[in-house]
Formats: sequence, structure tokens, C-alpha cells
Amino acid sequence: MNERTLEILDQSLEYSLWAFLFVFLASLCFIALRLKARKQGLADYLRDEFERRYEQEIVGENLGEVLDGAVPLSNRVRMATKALILSVALAFVCFLLAGFTPLSFFGNFATEPTRETGPLRLTLLTYERFYEGFSLEGEVWNQTQEPMGGLKALVSIWKSEHELLDEVSVQIKPDPLPALSAGTFSLRYTENSPFLYGYQVTFANDQDMEVPHVEGFDVE
Repeated sequence: MNERTLEILDQSLEYSLWAFLFVFLASLCFIALRLKARKQGLADYLRDEFERRYEQEIVGENLGEVLDGAVPLSNRVRMATKALILSVALAFVCFLLAGFTPLSFFGNFATEPTRETGPLRLTLLTYERFYEGFSLEGEVWNQTQEPMGGLKALVSIWKSEHELLDEVSVQIKPDPLPALSAGTFSLRYTENSPFLYGYQVTFANDQDMEVPHVEGFDVE
């Protein structure tokens, strides 16, 4: 999963979360207003009914059947649950619209390619850290229709202060690397072990010009 894919997913998730919060809070406000209006309506009805029966009692009219004063309460838990389900459903729809349809106002999976293309694809990269240093093994795939000669991996090694400590060039085998074929490289570094922080792999051709690459599967 490349960086652009993660950006689109993160962006879509952010918009869906905002949609969830907005819909859920709006639903709660609507429920609160409905409950308040219902409470006020019941209060007005009971007051009018009390005044009517009081007037009937004064003038000596038949009071009729006594009203049941018990009024069923609203199930607020059920209302909140329905609001939550509605919010989740609309947030999921927003996630799909933001990430997978051309209706979105920003780039997503439907409006732009997320898998970058390049001459090389780094398909495997593993390392082993030991006391004296570290070892590195990798596999790179030639995605072009032409063989690539003099191809090498440039391993930049960083020290603990995030400063460049060393740079090692490793030849990729076989040389030249055939079209649509995989090549391998390996490195064993045993210098400046106490200062090691990390590494970065790039690629260059026989003219020391950087060759763009993308990451494929099984890259650590």
C-alpha cells in the first residue's frame, strides 16, 4: 500500500467521521426538540383539561369519565440508538462517496491512479541487525521493456542524530538486468555500529543518475 493510497483512505475516513459527528449531533438536537415540544404539548393539554373540568364542576355539569393521568414516557434509549445507526450508515455512505466515486471534490481512487509507475519496483527488502552492524538483502523488478545496465542500489546510512553517516553502492545482479525480470542485491555493513540509526535505499544507473522506483509487495 503506497503513500497516496494511505492519504486517500485517511482523507475519506476523516470526512466520514465529520459526517458521523454532524449527523449524530443533529439527530440528538432534533430528538431533544421533539421531546421538548411533546412535553410542552402534554402540559398544555393537561392544563386545558384541568381548567375545563374545574369549570364543569363549578357550574354543576357532569364531569364524565375521569382521565387517566398516567402518560407513557418516550423511549429515549431507542431514539438515541436509531440516531446512532443512522449516523453510522450516512458516515459509511460518505466514506464511499469521498474515496471511491468521481462525485468527490478531491482526488480519490476513482479520479486518479494511486499506484505510481516507474522503471523499477522494489519487491523485497529485508535486514538483519547484529552487534557489529547490519546486513541488507533486496530484490528489484525491471518494469520496462528494455534491459538496464550498470544498475546499482545506493544505501544511505544515517546516524543517531539523523545525519548522513555513510553511503554504500551495491551492484544489482544480473548486470544488465533483463526487461521484466528481477534482480537482487545484498550488503553487509560493519562500520560505525554504535552510531547507526537507519538506512534508505535508492537506485542509480551507470551514469550515477537516480532511477525512480516504487515499492511493491513484501517490502519491510
